[in-house]
Order: sequence, then structure tokens, then C-alpha cells
Amino acid sequence: MSKIHPSSIVSESAELASNVEIGPFAVVEDGVTVGAGCKIGSHAKICRGVSMGENNTVDHGAVIGGDPQDLSFDPKTESGVVIGNDNTFREYVTINRSTEAEGNTTVGDRNFLMAVSHLAHDVLVGNDNILANNVMIAGHVRVGNRVFFGGGTAIHQFIHVGDFAMTQGNCGMTRDIPPYCVVHKINQLSGLNVVGLRRGGFTREERKDIKLAYSLVLNSKFTREEALEQADEIEWSPAGAKLVEAVRSPSSKGILTR
Repeated sequence: MSKIHPSSIVSESAELASNVEIGPFAVVEDGVTVGAGCKIGSHAKICRGVSMGENNTVDHGAVIGGDPQDLSFDPKTESGVVIGNDNTFREYVTINRSTEAEGNTTVGDRNFLMAVSHLAHDVLVGNDNILANNVMIAGHVRVGNRVFFGGGTAIHQFIHVGDFAMTQGNCGMTRDIPPYCVVHKINQLSGLNVVGLRRGGFTREERKDIKLAYSLVLNSKFTREEALEQADEIEWSPAGAKLVEAVRSPSSKGILTR
């Protein structure tokens, strides 16, 4: 049976699983779907157009599905936020809905967004990512899996962040962050996320392949075209190929190199 605090405001058209918990003064708007085991904290707001899977925690003051912070956006646009399972959204996290009609901002599974972190409109977040306090992800950014964002990180709109990437606190990125890499300051590439790769279960051979790919396409004396031509002559593991392809097909903002 759901535990809904009497001071909360829950729309009659919201679809709640039988064991959802909603705290004091929380608001759940029209058409929201909340799956089993979810907990909505005090003063949190789940806006229209949000669909949430199971076992998600939305902490005090968080706002999920608010209008995009885009001056050209028409609030009458029907769009939403789609959230998977087992995510944690701590105090005052904000996630904006899509700017596109029938579009969605999307969050996968098992992500941990610490206090006051922000996902802008049309962001796509994969699985098992951690956003420390005050991380700011701008619109249309694509985030892979197992990424760690240090506190205060700012990510420019439209860029891609690869799997197992890691950012130093208070850094700012306006170009793609390659998979497996650590970045710092303003658009500075530090090297490979060696500890993250070991913890992530990559074999010695896979880590060696990733290191070779990094040295060739991100940290060599060759032009990018020359490096990719040489990369085409090497038989990569899937892990190494992912790094090469990220360099070959970056977003419109380009990709960081040494």
C-alpha cells in the first residue's frame, strides 16, 4: 500500500505503484507514472510528462521534469523525462524535460546524482554514473556508462562523454570527453582512468589495447587523419575500438586530445 503524506498534492491522473512513498508537501502532477518501490521526499516535485521506473529515490526539494531553461521554449510543448530503475536523486537535483514535442530527457539505471546537480533538456544519461554535488550538464549532452563527474563540473551542450570517463572537480568541458579518460581544468586531458578500468573489470589485454589506442589517436605526433589511418590497420578489441570510434565520430563540438 502506498504511503502518501496528507499534505502532499498528488494528481488523480498520476499512476502510482502500490508501494510508492510520498513525503510531506511533495507534488506529483498530471499524467506522471511512478514505479514500485519509489520514494518521493518532502517538497519534491514530479512534473507532468515524467515516467519513472522502480526503486528510485527523489530527495527533498528535487524537481524532476521542469520546463527547459530555454528562452525559445513553448511551455505548451508536450514532452517529458524517462527514468529507469534504482536511481538516487539527492536534495535539490533538477532535471528538465525535452524541448522537442514528444521528446524526452532520459536517465538509465543505477545513477547517483548528488545534491544540486542538474540535467538540462534532452540529455541522455546511461547507467551507473555518479554526479557529485553541483554538477551541471547542459542540453543535448550524451553521457555513457560508469562515468564519474567531480563536484562543480560544467559540461557544455551537445557534447559526448564516453564510458568510464572521469572529471576533476570544478572543471569545464566544451568538447567531447573520450571513453576511459580523465580530464581537468578547462578542456584539459589528463590521461587514462587506470583505476576505473581495473575496478570496471577490464582484463590486462583490454587495458593494454585501450592504452595503445589512447597513445595513437589522442596522444601522438600524427595528425588525426594519419592516426586513424594507422588505427585502421590494427585489429582492436571491442574496448580499444570504442576509443578509436569516439575519435573518428565525435560530436559537432569535437573531441579532446593531448
